[in-house]
Parts: sequence; structure tokens; C-alpha cells
Amino acid sequence: MSQRLILAAGVLLAACGGGHHGPPDAMPDAQLEGFTTPDIVCPGGPGCASSGDGVLKVGAGKRTYTPQNFETYCDENMDRQWQSDEPFGTCTGSGASCSCVPPPNNTFDGVWLFGGSRAAEGVTSDVEARAMAFVEGDMTFVIVYIDCIGLLAGDMDNIRNDPRLAGLNIDHVIIGATHAHDAPDTVGLWGPSVAVSGREPFVIQAMYDAAVGAITDAVTTAQPANMIIAKTQLVDTSTTAPEWNRDIRDPNIYDPTLTIARFVPVGDAATTIGTLVNWGDHPEVAHFDDSVPASITAHYPHWLRDHIEQGVLTTDSVYAKTNLAGLGGVTVFVQGALGGQIGSLGDHGVAPPGPDGTPIQNDSSAKDQAIGTNVAAQALNVLASEGETVTDLPLSMVSATFAAEMDNTLFHVAFLVNILGPHKLVGYDPSQPIDVGNEPWIPLRSTYLQIGPLGIVTVPGELHPELWVGGYDGSWSFGFNLIDNPTQPNQPDFSMAPQPPYMRDLVLAKPGVKYPVVAGLAEDYIGYIVPAYNYVLDPDNPYINEAAGQHYEETYSLGPKVEEHAIHPILQLLQYQPN
Repeated sequence: MSQRLILAAGVLLAACGGGHHGPPDAMPDAQLEGFTTPDIVCPGGPGCASSGDGVLKVGAGKRTYTPQNFETYCDENMDRQWQSDEPFGTCTGSGASCSCVPPPNNTFDGVWLFGGSRAAEGVTSDVEARAMAFVEGDMTFVIVYIDCIGLLAGDMDNIRNDPRLAGLNIDHVIIGATHAHDAPDTVGLWGPSVAVSGREPFVIQAMYDAAVGAITDAVTTAQPANMIIAKTQLVDTSTTAPEWNRDIRDPNIYDPTLTIARFVPVGDAATTIGTLVNWGDHPEVAHFDDSVPASITAHYPHWLRDHIEQGVLTTDSVYAKTNLAGLGGVTVFVQGALGGQIGSLGDHGVAPPGPDGTPIQNDSSAKDQAIGTNVAAQALNVLASEGETVTDLPLSMVSATFAAEMDNTLFHVAFLVNILGPHKLVGYDPSQPIDVGNEPWIPLRSTYLQIGPLGIVTVPGELHPELWVGGYDGSWSFGFNLIDNPTQPNQPDFSMAPQPPYMRDLVLAKPGVKYPVVAGLAEDYIGYIVPAYNYVLDPDNPYINEAAGQHYEETYSLGPKVEEHAIHPILQLLQYQPN
């Protein structure tokens, strides 16, 4: 959680006596927890009653929204954060020779990145919106993932309701974030100063334009398609230098599955329409490189997508034993279950091999590139060796809305000072101070999409993997200790862990599903989804200070009921049976 927001919380809560008013559109809601029936059921629902001839059509599109000619600054003290006395505008040079022509409005309209006061000084890779459309009969669904740390539901609705999409007869657009930390701030928490949003209108509009363009391209190019699909597990049991990622919060439970689904035109298996790739890992490592100026990047997803499309040479990755041909088409990366800090940071021992096989320990753009390139090589390898061609691809979707209680004081403050992206709040009286018994609730959505043997369920944040797979017996620890730090306080209480079936079990129980996928940070962004059995708050300053032990994620979560309110309805959704 941003220390800047913590400071803002202290100031604002002191000023308003611990209570504050909600946003103007907040209003009580009749039903909050759970849902009665889904609001989208296809086929069978209004507007999507039929699967027609049962022929699946697939299209794909991609657009960049990388900011152009944006304002920068002179980082005079070389701390990679802008101070208000540092020059900004159109800047040239660096260090002592850096100079800037200030903008006419004398306001620093930079591109703000995760971490607070971090204005981008350059671009390492493009940031993009990538979409895939699935059309069958009168059903049209789209998945679009955007390079950003997260998107709130209001931004998603603005994209879905864009008039440029009218007439495409889309039943639903699943929108997700890759969770790229050094993409432009779309959430709003990391602007130039405390209580000033990092959302710049020119960035947000460019993102909207890119998403709408990618969606349009995907829907309008859809053609009859077959699927070639495979999965593998990227597991390295080395406890000293794992090459892929680590779960750095006890318990060590994670899903290392990489799933790749390639869609090709019927009768032309040599051509790729689009490829869907799912893996769970934080895109963040270059963010922690203090030796270079802050730079816009999509982190490893950029290299993963690029190399799946363009190929991987033996000189690119040790996992390419021969030159691997690219698939072409458009690759869409769907983020997985990365909560609990599933990531590849050097200070947690992860060191992927670089092009010559030398482990890259230090966090950097080169490490991002190695991660993405190596994952791409493994994806191409497994698709070539184990890819299953599927021609019978029935399409269906079920989606429901529900709400979760927002207990986090810092989130209250962020909404109060209007720095976050747009989002409705419900279930409380906005004319009264927020307090016990008058907490706001945040409306959420989850969707289950099935494409033949591929089952995809969305979660609205950073899901702790055990809520997806279970694994409390160590079956999803892959050689790592279930508990790394048994002497730390506030240990996980496994006697309180949820019982099966888990989300993955329920996806696999769907008729025909062989490839279960969780789509993280999709349909909304509510931070970490921490399981209740391991949810601990600091007793004196909850959400502001971390509880003793490994409990950072709680400070950036809705509250102790987040599993109950956000995951239990998804379990209900996965068990829904149309009449």
C-alpha cells in the first residue's frame, strides 16, 4: 500500500473525526452479499438465445496506448521520484546538464507510475490493449486485457458503453489488467503528491481508444476457427535460485500452470488468428531497478506476447533447443492467480537464465525480457509437442453481479479525495459518516466463459492461489516448504482453511472442461483477495500498519470478509445450472 495514501488517511481522518461521506452516486442497495440469479446466461438469455449452427468464430486485435511526447522532469537528486522543486516540462539532458521548458499551464502532466511521485522519463516497451472475440450463433463475447496495474469497474463500463462499439451486438466484454506495475497509473493511487490522482486524462482516453479499437478489430475479423490447446507447469524446485517465480508469503501454495490456446482458421492450421496465454506472475521486476530512470513498460508480458508471435531463437533462450517459429496472429496474455506475492524478484531468490544461460539475479528490464522470452519458449514447446486440436467448440457464458463490504479505511479515504478511477458504491447512507454499521459496499462481477474444453473464470483482483487450487496439504507447493517461516507470529491456521471443492475443482467439473483457467484482475480491481483463515490485521492501526508476520496484503484488501463476499459468490456462479 502506498505510504502516501497512508499519510493522507491520517490527515483526513483526523480532520473529519474518523468519518466521511461517500461519493455522490453511492446509495443503499436491496441485496448486497451474493446473488439470486446471473444477469447474463448464454445461450438461452435475451439477445443470445441460440448457438445457431454451432460454428465458433474467433477474431483478435491489438492497439497500443503508449503515451507520446509526454512531459518529463529533471531528477536532480537521482531518487527516481519527482519533488515539487524539480524542473518539469519538455526536458533535455540529464543530471547537472538537464534543463526543462515548463508547460504553458505550469502543471506537471506527466505519466505517473506505481510507487508515488514516479513520473516516467522514457519508454522501454509499448503498453497495449489486446482482445479476442468469440462468436457463435447470436452470441458474441470478448476478452480484452490491458497493460496496467488494474482497472476499476467504472473504466470498464466506459469502454463497454463506448458508442463506437454500438452495432457490434456484443453480449459481454470481459476486461482485465495484466498488472504491469510500470504501465501508466490507471487506478489513481500513485500521482505526483498525496491526495492527487495519478490518472491523467490524456492517458485514460488513449487507453479507452486502444481498448475500443482492439475490441472492434477482434469482433469484425471473427472467422470460423479451430483450437489447438496445451498446458504445462513451469516448476523449478530449486530453493536457492528458482528460474520462474516464488510464493513469498506463507503458505507456499501456487499454480504454476501455463495454458496456451491457439485459434486457427478452419482448414488452415498454418495461420494463427490469435493465441490466448494464461500464467500467474507479478509483472514488476524492472520497477525495482534503481540504477535507471523510471520508464514505461509492460514488463514480461510484452516479451511473452512478442516471442509467441515472432518466435524464439536458440540465442534468445536456453529453453529454445532449436529455433522456435512464431505463431503470428495476436497473442492475448491473461493474468493468473498471483496474490500472496507470486513473483520473480531477485531478493526472493528468483534468477531466470538470460540468453546465454547466465542467471539474472538483479531486477531489471533484462530480467523482464528473460522471463517473458523463457515463458514464450516453453509455451511454444508444449504447444508443438502436446497441442490438442479441437474442432467441436461449443460456446457459453454465465455472469453475475454481487457486492463486497469495504472495511479498509484507506480505500474510504481514496474514494473521499476522489483520486481513484470511477466506481459506484452501494449499501450505506452517504449522508452519514462511514463507521461500524455504515460501511460502503462495492458492486462486483464475475464471469464464467467456456470455449469447448477451455473453462475461464474471472476474479476481480489479485487472488491468493489457495482459493483457486486448495493445496493446504502441500500438494501445490512443488518441493517448497508449505511454511517457510514457522517462527513468525500470526501463522496460518489451517484448521480454518476452506474445504473443497475449490474454484479450480468446479471449473474442471464443468462438462467437457480439460483446461481450467483463472483470469485475474478481471471485471474489477479490489486489490488482494486474502483468504479468511490467514487474514490478520494490526490490532492498533488496521490497514495502516501490517500485522506482525507476513500480512502486507491485508493493508491492500477490502477487509476480513473479502473471501466470503468476493469468492463465495464465484463458487455459487460456478455451480449454477441453467434450467
